[in-house]
Amino acid sequence: MIFQSAKQTVLKQSALEQSVTKQVKRACVVIFSAITLLCAACTDSTGERSDSADGSHSAEGSYLAEGSYSAKGSAESADTRPSQFFGAFSQETENVYMPVTKARPMTLPEDHKSHPEFQLEWWYLTFVLEDEENNEYGLQYTLFRFSNAADSMVKTAWSEPQQWMGHASLHSKTEHYFEERLAAGGVGNAFVKTSPFSAVIDNWSWTSEGASPFPAALAFSINQEVDVALSLSTYGPFIKQGESGYSKKTQNEQLRSYYYSQPFIDANGTVTINNQSFSVKGLGWYDHEWTSHLANDSAMGWDWFSLHLNDGSKLMAFRMHSLDDSQIANNTASDTRRTQNEIYTTGTYITKTGKAKTLQQNDIHIRPLKRERIVTEKASDKNNTKHEAEHSVPTSWEISIPSKKLKVNVAAFKTGQWNHSLFPYYEGRVSISGTHDGKGFMELTGY
Repeated sequence: MIFQSAKQTVLKQSALEQSVTKQVKRACVVIFSAITLLCAACTDSTGERSDSADGSHSAEGSYLAEGSYSAKGSAESADTRPSQFFGAFSQETENVYMPVTKARPMTLPEDHKSHPEFQLEWWYLTFVLEDEENNEYGLQYTLFRFSNAADSMVKTAWSEPQQWMGHASLHSKTEHYFEERLAAGGVGNAFVKTSPFSAVIDNWSWTSEGASPFPAALAFSINQEVDVALSLSTYGPFIKQGESGYSKKTQNEQLRSYYYSQPFIDANGTVTINNQSFSVKGLGWYDHEWTSHLANDSAMGWDWFSLHLNDGSKLMAFRMHSLDDSQIANNTASDTRRTQNEIYTTGTYITKTGKAKTLQQNDIHIRPLKRERIVTEKASDKNNTKHEAEHSVPTSWEISIPSKKLKVNVAAFKTGQWNHSLFPYYEGRVSISGTHDGKGFMELTGY
């Protein structure tokens, strides 16, 4: 199949707006190129937008049997694993930013706030929605915050250390609409506050009436083609991931974060596409995470799942790909990034009443079944010449939890669910079948 409909029309801007945008983008690129952020996920990233002549993004998607992309033909060979994630920022992290420690426990509602003393942070909303004719949609609203210690002594609003990025994405079965926004932290057009809670970049707004993120109103647009207006309410508790919110990403805990979720979100409202409005409703998932430990040489990428099961239970699961200690110690990372890496697997099984159980490596098994070949266009030289970039992405998976008698296949809702942002990554809706049915979201970075 060929997927060629991700609309990324660049809005016309006045000369002043263009100048401001360029300043913010330059500031963000300095940070992003240093830390190659969480959503950054690609070996081919150039930092350029890849818009076709008509303003649309082209992504060709075709399926491959797992292992067929590798000359070695193994089920998951080195050539098909994530090979780039964050940048090398570990020395600065240790010396400048606050560490994630068990000694400092997560507390709610206090920690709904922004944590600028940590290097990276994100507020992540995903939705599986249906309209009145049962047409399905996958919706994403994300706000990222980054800190660059190199700017910590700068006094201007434009170069202060906190920088922001917003992502909005809507998938229907046939279309993809995506927009990315960048903002400098000291200007005032991007922030997260808790009195009341609000997560804002420009006119994209997620606001509640109290310190908690819910209940809330979510309103944003995607270029000039999509408008979203949703009411969000919850029917279950917040879930602290890992050990009371302390989430380790590797066995030795070198990579770690504070992490909690709200998997019990009801959403309803309207989605307007090219002036045609649809009443929609469905389920949402919220993740809030902050860390100072993922921006270093050892972090390569992850495979992340948020699943709503038909019996009312929920599942968060991920595999973190990282270099082992011997490679870092021997300074051989550049030669061995693709050949020797730890895959750390964990998750949280949540009952319909909100009781959570952290899953250890021997409790949960996550296995890729089939890969999708995604081809995108990018501009990579001074003449803006178009070049193809190819990604082999595992978009069909088997997840099993023997203790819960759970064994499901997780498959992409459609081909081409690729966010072609400053640093591209895979993010999209999935369907679930097997011992349980359901729906959810999948994020794949580093491919």
